[in-house]
Amino acid sequence: MKSILAIWLIDLHFDGGPIFMIPLSLMLLINIGLVIYSILGLKKKTLMPKYVEAIKQIGALAAVFGALCTLIGLMQAFNWLETHNEGASFQVIMGGMKVAIITAMYGLFIFFVSMFAYIILKLSAKNPIS
Repeated sequence: MKSILAIWLIDLHFDGGPIFMIPLSLMLLINIGLVIYSILGLKKKTLMPKYVEAIKQIGALAAVFGALCTLIGLMQAFNWLETHNEGASFQVIMGGMKVAIITAMYGLFIFFVSMFAYIILKLSAKNPIS
């Protein structure tokens, strides 16, 4: 039986558009892998600064990519509204706006997780990472 969270995330993935959501999910998976690798390095007392920095940079890239995808989605929605003469209902417009911000929300979530991991890794390092 699938969890409610998994179903909700899958729905968000399709609502946000696979073209935009798949790269964001790949960024999240790469960051999770880097965090796990860095945690294992902490146990061996060898934290690689380039991987910790990559966590922060990929998180920032996810936030920017999510914002860019939101703007692209809004442009597509406004283009459709401009070219179709029939009036769209308020619910249709707000539904489109809700879908458009999914990528920004997901990108910011990835950024939040990345920065949280970055701060924890920096603080838990025995030798200061510059």
